[in-house]
Amino acid sequence: MKILILGNNYPAKVFFQLLKKNPKNIVFSNIKNLENYIEFKEFEDIKKFSLKNKINLVIILDEEITSTGIQEELSAFDISVFSPSAEAISITISKATAKKFMHKNKILTPKFIIADKAQIAFDYIKNMQTPKTIKPDIHNFQECSQFAETYNQGQKIINKFFENGNKKIIIEDYIEGKNINVWAISDGYSAKIIGTSAKYQNNVAIFEPNFINEELKENILKSAILPTITSLSSQGEEYIGILGFDFILTKENNFYLLGYNSFFDDMNVNFFSECFNLDWSDIFESCIIGDVLLKYNFLPKEEYMITLRQDEEIVFLTAKTKSNLKKYLKELDLNLTEYNEAEKIWKY
Repeated sequence: MKILILGNNYPAKVFFQLLKKNPKNIVFSNIKNLENYIEFKEFEDIKKFSLKNKINLVIILDEEITSTGIQEELSAFDISVFSPSAEAISITISKATAKKFMHKNKILTPKFIIADKAQIAFDYIKNMQTPKTIKPDIHNFQECSQFAETYNQGQKIINKFFENGNKKIIIEDYIEGKNINVWAISDGYSAKIIGTSAKYQNNVAIFEPNFINEELKENILKSAILPTITSLSSQGEEYIGILGFDFILTKENNFYLLGYNSFFDDMNVNFFSECFNLDWSDIFESCIIGDVLLKYNFLPKEEYMITLRQDEEIVFLTAKTKSNLKKYLKELDLNLTEYNEAEKIWKY
């Protein structure tokens, strides 16, 4: 199979290395410093290359490329494209779009406002009674959400976001709880949960069976995941692909949806690439055809897994037991400050 991966990011690199392990695959990409690198100066070049080289499967892991709608052009030439539509991907790119979408579809999310001027934001937090989370609109790993307990703290954060060129910000009520990632695969019409993790500060992610029970998973599927997929589908905006859901899970097991992620992120991608005995190229094709939900079960090989960001490096470990996982962490002499902080939150 000839495969083209588009997306010069860490998840794209992980899946490039994974898919090329299959001797039946020839994998090309626009990932610099890797073999079979192809430079595309214009989006039209992607179509020309795909047709000339008889590419069987194009995997788009770049939101900017997806938002151009090129997947529709490629599909018109009978090239299988694993990617949501340009319209569907907007809920992962813009937090404002995502929050409006959640509100419209009655998906539980913290109370919020969207401000396109600093003064609107100042007025909203002027008499704040509860802590607020302040976020830039456009999905940007360089600018994280900020927490404010007082008006003065909020004012400084708001000024900084607008000074950095953000055209909109989101202010929402702070909900105390565990940050949970739930990953679903969709054929555009329905969806299945394929994995969950708990994340802390985008620097620690842990995967273990006790965080979310089956009853809660089913509730999340019915109350947030399926309403997202079916609403997009009803508007002709099918989301074909992997969709991540960021939740806050409270001590009372209430969950609030904070936002969406297209495909796996840096802290979760190794879990899916290393811990399943699966043919991911066939999974992606099955998603496009529409039989992936019937064809595959997603059962990891290990019970306990963890991802740690150590400066510029991402470390991923697996173990049969939690005690073994902690043992491996100590043996590697890693910086465990954030992991220890995360454990305090994850205990309940």
